[in-house]
Amino acid sequence: MTKLSTKPALIAEALAEEIIRGEIPPGSRLGQDHIADRFQSSHVPVREALQRLVQMELATTEPRRGVRVFSLSPEDHLEIQEMRLALEPLALHRATSKMTSAKLIEIEAARTSCDNASEPIGWEKANRTFHLTILDACERPRLLQRIAQLQRLSAHRFHSRWREDWVKSSDRDHGAIVHALARADAQAACQVLIRHLRR
Repeated sequence: MTKLSTKPALIAEALAEEIIRGEIPPGSRLGQDHIADRFQSSHVPVREALQRLVQMELATTEPRRGVRVFSLSPEDHLEIQEMRLALEPLALHRATSKMTSAKLIEIEAARTSCDNASEPIGWEKANRTFHLTILDACERPRLLQRIAQLQRLSAHRFHSRWREDWVKSSDRDHGAIVHALARADAQAACQVLIRHLRR
């Protein structure tokens, strides 16, 4: 997992989480002056942070309209799901053969954190962490970066459509994936993941 160490990264991450939770509505203008004041920053880190949001596909740049929060259609969400179904099993299959005891312990901790979440915002972040942690060992940074972007876009759909109906529960699919990884059974792990992403 990439550590946030620069001002632009910290600003971009804070705004990204607010965008996916719907706290900054689609179409909203991301004004540099307001953001600079809020984060007590000069405009240079803010401009870089906004560029990062555009790269994450959480914002768009429009002539004479500035940088605005993205908006996704049902077709966009379908494409995101299709891309996750293509890329995440690819990464998981490769990661399975590279699992270590330490990584399995980290994955189990991520699974437990997700199951123990007591409210939907915490659960969603823990869920994203679990889904990225099971793939980390694939050692393909570009692939992981793209998957992380897609998972963030999927998280926006959760917050906009399903957060109010969230109920605390233990995710059986997560448990099944962990057991398959512990057995080094890539086929079983990928089958469960595909079923899970199609829910």
